[in-house]
Formats: sequence, C-alpha cells, structure tokens
Amino acid sequence: MYLLLCGEEIGGCRTTDTILLLMGFYYLFFVAVSGRIEMDYPNLVNGSVGKDLIIPCSFSVIDDQLTGEATVVWWKSMAYTGPVIYQCSNNCSKSDGRYSFAGNITEKNISLKISMVSFTDTGIYFCRIERSDKFTSQGIVLQVKVPKELRRIYVQTTEQGERWVTCEVFGDPPPNVIWTQPNTVNPSEILNQHGIYSSSSSVPASPNTNYTCQIDLEKQKVALSIYNQESGTLAAACNERVYITVIVVLAVTLGIVLLYLLCVLVNLFKRGHNKPSENNDNVYHNYPRLPDLDGIYMNERKVETKTSK
Repeated sequence: MYLLLCGEEIGGCRTTDTILLLMGFYYLFFVAVSGRIEMDYPNLVNGSVGKDLIIPCSFSVIDDQLTGEATVVWWKSMAYTGPVIYQCSNNCSKSDGRYSFAGNITEKNISLKISMVSFTDTGIYFCRIERSDKFTSQGIVLQVKVPKELRRIYVQTTEQGERWVTCEVFGDPPPNVIWTQPNTVNPSEILNQHGIYSSSSSVPASPNTNYTCQIDLEKQKVALSIYNQESGTLAAACNERVYITVIVVLAVTLGIVLLYLLCVLVNLFKRGHNKPSENNDNVYHNYPRLPDLDGIYMNERKVETKTSK
C-alpha cells in the first residue's frame, strides 16, 4: 500500500516538476524576452548625385507593443563615437539641414532621408531606437553614384577653321556615345575624349547635314540632334554684315566732312562781311566836287591818311 502510495506520490512529484519546468520556459520566453527589439535594415543602399535618398531602417518588438518614450539616433562612420547627423524623440517631424525623418515611430519605421545627395555622403550609417531596451544596427553602407546623362550637342570651329559636331555625356562611368545620323559617319574619324565623370565624342561636320548622338540607359535611350548649316550661307551672311558696317562707317565719315566744310564756309563769310572795303576811297573820289571845296576836301583826306598811319 505504501509502495503504491509512494509510487503514486513519486509519479505526482514528477508530474509537478514537469509542469514547473514548462512554466519556467514560458516565463523566460514570454516575460523575460518580452519587449526585446529586433532591427531590420539593408546592408547596402545606392544613391545618385543631386537626388533625394531614403536609408531604410525599421524595428520590431517581440510583444508587438511600443510603450513609453522612444528616441531615434543616426550616426555616420561609426556608432556611438561617430558624428550624430540626426536625433529626435517621439515627435520627429523636424529636419536638420539635408537630413530629415522619413519614418513613423508608431509604425516602427525610423528611416532617414537625405536631400540632394553628394559624393561626401558616401559612407556607413547606423540607426538606433532607444527605449527600455536600446538597440543599434550593425551598419548600412551608402554608395553614391553619378547618374548617366546626355548633356548637349553643338557645332564648334577650331582655330584652324575646321568644324566639328560634339556630343557631351556625364556619368560614373560616362556612357558610350553612338552616332545614329548621318549614316556616313566614319568610325575612324570619331574623336573621343574621356574624363573621370565626363566625356565627349566629336565628328567632322559636313554642310547642310543633320547629326544625332545617342546613349543607352537601363530603361530607355536618349538622343540629341543638331543641324549643321551650310558654310557658304554663313559666309554670305558674314559678308552682308561687313558690307552694312562699311556703308555705315562711310556715311558717318562723309557727314563729318560735310559738317566741317560748312563750318569753314560760314567762318569765311563772317570774316568777309566784317572787313572794310578797300574800294570805298576810290568810289568816294569818283564823285564830282565843287571847285571851291576841292582844296578843303584834299586837306581832310591828308589828315585822315596821317591819322590812320
């Protein structure tokens, strides 16, 4: 009987131990682990110069609840000791220069937005959510690239008088230029110049010809065209402008000469009008005089002559 009871007791004791053990696991999993944060983020993000960019970062809570205050922190280069580029608590609607909050804490999203990305933004970023259980990501690498683009096409004349059609492109690396018009472009005559982020392609220009250059992007093809006007027409236009200029210069010069001659004539006329006539005396002597007054007249003339001397 005792053995039976003991056996039953022993069995009851084993059953109780099992229940206690299960309760212990339950406590560890649902109580001790409850509230822990798990971060979710990509290892690599690509950005383009001059464009806006969002570095994604989110988190999850085991009990699916987020209570109390929470603080968001973003570092660059190194966590904890690196420069803090953005930080906010609860209300994260503010922006700090080119950095702004692009997530929602209640939705467990703490993504960061960078406006007008530049080459200096290249590096490693760390996101962090701070609450009762603080947690930090391992690092998100941001690579900044230069988008490929077809910038312009134009006609240029060298110092030797040669005319070339040039197409400029930009990118990292610069895209290849394809000349689709005219069909007679000789590949051996194409002049290519390459730089770090820019390059150009030039072909000899023929009169009255349409030129088209093209680049191939990932989702589309981009092309630019230009028409090279006949050089003879340009020369005629230049000659016409020179002819008009010469006529204007001659007309102005002739006007100045005529004005000068007119001034000379007016001056001479004024001098001749103000000078006394040398023939006045002769005219005066030709008048008939009375015999008895002639002596008096001659004496008066002599007196005037001496006085004038």
